[in-house]
Amino acid sequence: MSNAILIFSLGPVQGLIAQARRVGDLDAGSRLLVELSRAAGTAIVNQGGNLIFPANLAGDVPNKLVARIPAEKVDTVAEAARQAIGAKWSEYVSRARQQLKAKGPAPDGVWEDIWERQIGALWEIYWAAAPETRDYRAAYDTASRAFDAAKRTRVFQQVEESGLKDSLSGQRSALRTAKLDARAYWAQVATNATAAELRSRGRERLDAIGAVKRWGELSVQSPSVSHIATADFRAAAKSFSKELEAYRTTVENLLRGHLYRVSNESAWPYDGDLFFAETLTPERLADSYGLEQSQSGLLEAAQLALRTLHQAVGFAPCPYYAIIAFDGDNMGKMVRQCQTETEHKDLSQHIIHFAGQVKGIVEQYHGHTVYAGGDDVLALAPLSGALPLTQKLADQFENVVRETASAGIAIAHHLYPLDAALSAAREAELQAKLVPDKASVCVRVLRRSGETVDARSPWSAIGDTFTQLVNLFRNKALSSRFAYTVADAVYALPEANEAFEAEVRRLLRRHRHPDKWTGNEAGWAATLRTWASLLPGKTEELGHWLAFARFVAQGGGE
Repeated sequence: MSNAILIFSLGPVQGLIAQARRVGDLDAGSRLLVELSRAAGTAIVNQGGNLIFPANLAGDVPNKLVARIPAEKVDTVAEAARQAIGAKWSEYVSRARQQLKAKGPAPDGVWEDIWERQIGALWEIYWAAAPETRDYRAAYDTASRAFDAAKRTRVFQQVEESGLKDSLSGQRSALRTAKLDARAYWAQVATNATAAELRSRGRERLDAIGAVKRWGELSVQSPSVSHIATADFRAAAKSFSKELEAYRTTVENLLRGHLYRVSNESAWPYDGDLFFAETLTPERLADSYGLEQSQSGLLEAAQLALRTLHQAVGFAPCPYYAIIAFDGDNMGKMVRQCQTETEHKDLSQHIIHFAGQVKGIVEQYHGHTVYAGGDDVLALAPLSGALPLTQKLADQFENVVRETASAGIAIAHHLYPLDAALSAAREAELQAKLVPDKASVCVRVLRRSGETVDARSPWSAIGDTFTQLVNLFRNKALSSRFAYTVADAVYALPEANEAFEAEVRRLLRRHRHPDKWTGNEAGWAATLRTWASLLPGKTEELGHWLAFARFVAQGGGE
């Protein structure tokens, strides 16, 4: 019996995941793609196929599959995979539809037209196969060229999306009825939904895809970006149980039925956004929790208890968090170097092994993993742990897969639009990939003031230098002004030469604290010169890294 090599993929990927207003949307989009890809892979195996990439269907299954299949069953196998995707998709669609019908006005013809059009036009499925007449490498290359050609020649369906657009993509029509426009329709749905599911008064409007994300039973217990941003504060607050319990009591009295749990923590099971003073305002409580009016005195009591908690802990929560987009370097080249199925499968096993370690690493830094599909990772983390977490992922990837990885990190305010922050992380990842020889990171800081700054560096140049700088700024051993004065100096000293090193040494002597500084100015000046010499932007980019270290040390302080 002759065999063929099949390449099969499902999309869209980035667009579907990126269309999100909250972390639960990211999780749901990611989980949806994983489960549909798993269904396709299962169908291929059930039809006699042998999976090569991924080597198995455990964990987060990637959207692109490679398998050896019986040559005479190519069409049958591909069709079985396509039908499996359709059947699994229908399950999620049916659950969401039932939930939404129970919460909102009865669907009519207008509603049905929007629903069916959007549900039926989402998925892009591509596949190609080549007979394995000589060897695996030749068959894979032939199938790969045919697959790429199929994607380039795809036909885009022309669809008219009229009326108010949905809140997630901003591109598709939000669901509505003939008598109710989208805002009125979703305002009625919100009266039967929790604040965790939907914003009230029609301020959040969904299309059919967004509805499946929210009510298709896809999402796990997802934290908010505010909850992730406050991780350091929440950890510290546990040591002040009296003040934390007092604040919790006032919040429970204030919000009552509007309050919802996001974790199983006994000390504080609620969203971390309630640790920000700006949340405890009538406008924010109405928008985020649907509390239109609080009983007299309850809001003031909560505000006072929060101030007391802040004073006890000794600092306010950080309002910034990080989105990490991580990707292996040269993976296409590694696949092309695989001459046999065994080599390709071994590579797949290494990647699966790494992916299985991602969640544990991310949780060490109080982060949240959205997706870990082998060499591709999407995660969120508190500001303080973002770079160390990503460094550890890169180190582990190189240890397990024997190849380097690069990453983009977007640092955003917890009130900054999530989809825009995710886009910034992806753009930062592309910038990291442009660094010669890669194995690099790009941090993009999206300050609330409107300024955006990129800092790029090879991993090898960072080492533990950044962490040490953060500690120097945090412990006041080094004045925060040092970052600014170095940034000013680079305009006259763009090259990492002896003159630059001498100026850094002078600035260190000027800005170090006489009692808290225990370092060596000459050694630090030489270290920073070496780092600058390895940066794509030389001394100017070092100025960006120093400013970022100061930013982290001050907990996102402007």
